[in-house]
Amino acid sequence: MCDLLQLTRFQFTSLLSFNIDYIVDWALTWFTLKLEPSHDAFFTFEHASRHRTFKFKLFLDELPTLEKLKRARLDLYLDELTCRSCIDRMEDLMHLFMCKKCHLHMQQILQSYQNHLISKIQEAGKLADIDPTPFITKLTSLSCWSFSSTNWSSYALVRGCLPKLFVDLLVHPKKFCVEGYRCCSQQFYSKIQKTNLESTFL
Repeated sequence: MCDLLQLTRFQFTSLLSFNIDYIVDWALTWFTLKLEPSHDAFFTFEHASRHRTFKFKLFLDELPTLEKLKRARLDLYLDELTCRSCIDRMEDLMHLFMCKKCHLHMQQILQSYQNHLISKIQEAGKLADIDPTPFITKLTSLSCWSFSSTNWSSYALVRGCLPKLFVDLLVHPKKFCVEGYRCCSQQFYSKIQKTNLESTFL
């Protein structure tokens, strides 16, 4: 993991040092990245495989955005080309979530991720007969729940770089569990895949 963090594609994490409520836990991040998505009659092994591939490409910033294609194939892609959706901006990974044509939808997906996490925490609290409100309050107070060009914590969350606060959410059986996070994460990335990102990058 230390070697990965030396790569340019992870330089954004240095900007998180100014955000004390979102400190990336790399051990947790790697653990959750390796979680295998569950599959059944509706979410087949093929779907699970595509889901895993997409998740790792997103984490490693390996999705073939237009800016990456320009560098890889100078003979095919003119430097002047811009995002095919908005025609206004260069298409890098950040722009995929900030593009004015899909920003609202991406924000809705992010909000649904938060809502799903909250519902799972509430279920766990009910089963354990504890009040989940304090943890939910901490969860919703994180700065990562709104996309903006200066909010690197939301970018980190989408990339799969999880905050230390999530440690309690995953390792404390009375609050949550790994299966609960697996379910939330699977729905989150599946919704992203169902946007125009899927047809473009998979």
